[in-house]
Amino acid sequence: PTRSYARQIPGVYMSLAGITLETKEGTKVPAAEALRGKIVVLFFSSEWCPACKLFVPTLHTLHEVARENEVPFEVVYVSSDRDAEQKARYMAKSHGDWLSVPFEDTATRDALKAKYGCFAGAEAAGFPGVARRAGIPSLVVVGEGGEEHVHMDCDPATEIDRKGDAILDEWAQFAWQAA
Repeated sequence: PTRSYARQIPGVYMSLAGITLETKEGTKVPAAEALRGKIVVLFFSSEWCPACKLFVPTLHTLHEVARENEVPFEVVYVSSDRDAEQKARYMAKSHGDWLSVPFEDTATRDALKAKYGCFAGAEAAGFPGVARRAGIPSLVVVGEGGEEHVHMDCDPATEIDRKGDAILDEWAQFAWQAA
C-alpha cells in the first residue's frame, strides 16, 4: 500500500523502496524489486510541456545506450500530466520502456515533486512554501533512501548533451544495492 506523503516538508526522509510503480503497459511492480541494483533517475515531465517534448528523445537515447551497454539504469516518470489518459498517451508515444509513479498515486507524485522541488510553473500554487528548484523537464538521480545525488534542470539538456553517455559512468556510483 502506498503511504501518503503529500505536502510534507521537503527534505523529509522518503524512500522509493516502499512504493508501487507501474510499467509502460500498466503492470504494478514493487519499487524495491524493480530498482534493485540500478541507477535510478526520477524524470519530472508532462506531455503538454514543449520543453519536455524536446528533451524526451535525449533521455530515450541515454536509456537505450545504457541498455545496449548493460548499464543498470532505470527511469521513473513522475507525471505532471493533466489526467491518466494524457500520461498513458505520452508514455506510449514518446517514452522508452520506463517505469512510472501511477497517476492515481497523487500523494507520492506530489511528495516527490515537493521533496526535490521539481514541478511545472502551472502546479506551483499546489506547493505553497516549497522552493521550486527546477521546472519540467528535470531529472533527479536518487539513492535507495531517497537521497538526492544529482539534480538537473533539463530545459535545455545541456549537461547530457555535453557529456553524452559518459554521464552514466558518473552516475554509476549511485546505483542501488543489488541485494
